[in-house]
Amino acid sequence: MVNCDHCGNDEYMPFRCRYCGGYFCSEHRLPEMHNCTGSYQHSRSTTGNTQFTATGYSYNPTMRATRYGLFGQNELRDLGIGLGAILLVMLSSYWRMFFSDPIFMLGVVLVYGMAFILHELAHKFSAQMLGYWAEFRINQQGLMMTMLSLISPFKIIAPGAVMIGNIASWSHYGLVAIAGPATNIVLGILFYGMSLLAGNQYWFVIATVGLQINASLALFNLIPIGVFDGAKIIRWNKYAWGAAVIAAGFLYLL
Repeated sequence: MVNCDHCGNDEYMPFRCRYCGGYFCSEHRLPEMHNCTGSYQHSRSTTGNTQFTATGYSYNPTMRATRYGLFGQNELRDLGIGLGAILLVMLSSYWRMFFSDPIFMLGVVLVYGMAFILHELAHKFSAQMLGYWAEFRINQQGLMMTMLSLISPFKIIAPGAVMIGNIASWSHYGLVAIAGPATNIVLGILFYGMSLLAGNQYWFVIATVGLQINASLALFNLIPIGVFDGAKIIRWNKYAWGAAVIAAGFLYLL
């Protein structure tokens, strides 16, 4: 989530002011509602065709939507926290195996971490390629529920998500949403190929686990309700959603 620069409230879909570069909630998105310090104030005080220059303009380039995959100031930290929380939940379910076969568990941890990180980065980079600001942010409530899963038999894994600034169309929304599950589907196909070529039992099992983790993660995120990727994808293109579900389901059944 992003905090409104004016009131401090958390905002999942922040509005970026074109004059001062700040991020604001829906209530304070207009320049006159957040005491804009950019060229907006100066332009209101001029008349006729007088030209003006921006005053008081400050902008952090690491927060900018870019085609080059730049990370925000705290984004790598948030990704690390989210990844750590998810891996702790996984280890809490299989801690006995961690002591009996630590090398195997290390392989599973790496596979699981890859599935999570690449899923989130696919959302981020696809949004940036379309010209939007995008950052992974920790959700405090989601992180708390994830950590409570350490002692609960029912696992909730939702430490954070990629926040994207003011998407212009549902086609862009759908393309960004499908990037995550599509990445897991591609990873599942690669792990299936790896299982066919594995030269020993260890790599075969790791590849099979990688296939199942990525297929499960893709199917879970394709649920067409609420905040899941599937809800955005099906609203954009139900055929694309159906094709993704069929592909992920096929991989899951292999």
